[in-house]
Amino acid sequence: MIKKIIILLLVVGVGLALFFFLRGRSEKEQQSQVEMAVEITSVKEIAEWEFLTVEMEEFEDTVIPRMIISDDQFARIYKGTARLGVDMKEAASDWLITSHDTVWIKLPDIRILDEDIIDDTQTRTFYENGKITPAIKSALYERAKRDMRLRALSKENLSSASENAKAQFTYMFRSMGFKTVLFE
Repeated sequence: MIKKIIILLLVVGVGLALFFFLRGRSEKEQQSQVEMAVEITSVKEIAEWEFLTVEMEEFEDTVIPRMIISDDQFARIYKGTARLGVDMKEAASDWLITSHDTVWIKLPDIRILDEDIIDDTQTRTFYENGKITPAIKSALYERAKRDMRLRALSKENLSSASENAKAQFTYMFRSMGFKTVLFE
């Protein structure tokens, strides 16, 4: 009878120890999951993530025929910077899926984050013969902006920005404890 009581007490003791051990472990896992959810939310709240900066210089010129003596000619040099990255406000609701030690990330498309590419303070007149009107200035400016956008969004630049994005997100999520980081 005493043997049965001792065995019963041992079984109850081991059961209680196991219960408290698993409960403590579960609380730690829950706390860890809450901390990770906060970190992941903060990743999205940062909104714009820049992955590539492209410095550019664009030469634009125009000739306006005049009936009298000579044509009007204008040439300007525009300088600017395009910042390529993603805006996490554009991310889908399922942009991130986790399972154990794996995370699947679906980032928004790489784009120019700020459309004001041209630095007006760096714009220089290269050549001017005649009277430059606001309409001519505006046309040259818009042409330079269009050409800079095209150059910034080249296949090589988009590829480089995408690779930088993958590298940075991989590093960040591995530091959070994920062993496998996959991109869609």
